[in-house]
Amino acid sequence: MKYSILAAFAPMFFSLASAAEVNPLDIWNPTITSPTSETVWPVGQTVEVTWSTADAPENVSNGGSVVLGKGADFLYNVIVDHFDLKAANGAIAVTVPDVEAGDDYFVVLFGDSGNASDKFTIEA
Repeated sequence: MKYSILAAFAPMFFSLASAAEVNPLDIWNPTITSPTSETVWPVGQTVEVTWSTADAPENVSNGGSVVLGKGADFLYNVIVDHFDLKAANGAIAVTVPDVEAGDDYFVVLFGDSGNASDKFTIEA
C-alpha cells in the first residue's frame, strides 16, 4: 500500500523538480585598469578604481566591493561596498582612507570573483 501511494505522487515531485530552472553562476574576474604601479593616491582625496568591462558576462551575479590591502595583507578596509558591479560600467569613485604613507598598497575588486591591482602609492 505504501508503495502505491509513493508511486502515485512520484510523477508530481519529478515534474516540480524539473520545473525549477537552475542557472549557472557567472564568474567574472575583470582586469583592474587603475590603480597601476605608477598611481599615487593622496589621503582624503576622491579617486577612481577602474576595470575592463570587455569580457563582462550578461548576468553579473553579485554586487561589488573594493577593499584596500598593503604589503601581502588585506587590511579589510572596505573603501566602497555594495555597488552594482555591472551598472558601475567599469569605474567607481572612492575616498582614499586615512592610512600611513606607503608604496605597497593594492585594491581588490570583489564581486563574482576577487582580483588585485598592481601595487601603488598612498601619500599622507
